Amino acid sequence: MFRSHQADIAGFPGMFGDGLMHWHGISRALATHWYHVSVQRLHEGQFRNYEEMLNDEARLVELLLAQDQSLVVQEVQAVTPGWMNKGDGWKMEKLLSLSMGFSMDEVPVSILEVEGGEVYIDTHEPSLKVESLTGLKELYRSRTKKSTSTAGLGGYNNV
Repeated sequence: MFRSHQADIAGFPGMFGDGLMHWHGISRALATHWYHVSVQRLHEGQFRNYEEMLNDEARLVELLLAQDQSLVVQEVQAVTPGWMNKGDGWKMEKLLSLSMGFSMDEVPVSILEVEGGEVYIDTHEPSLKVESLTGLKELYRSRTKKSTSTAGLGGYNNV
């Protein structure tokens, strides 16, 4: 989850709109992946660009399902820690597909495919193989110029 300190609040609650609060900074206590989503929202008759920072798959799916004439998801990027992307540190990469399944211990496991073809699995079990997961379901697939597939979301909207 994201967290913030009260000292980081910009202005006061509601100053920038009913129910809205702005922050100078946020942090995370755990080194787990999250999603950076570019959206367009209809505001006063015009579409405006916004960036959503979503903690997990449930929030991402919620946003994808909320798309309509006033909300359009433009791009989804995955932000992954070094332990997950096998690199030296955090990376933010365009998400091509997202699936979830369950390990033999019935722990949910996310499988992220990013631009460039890398596949990241959010587990610390080095021997876990995607093929061993049960109940595997695709939650998201990007529509890119290279891919014209629209199948796989089980009713969720693609970008």
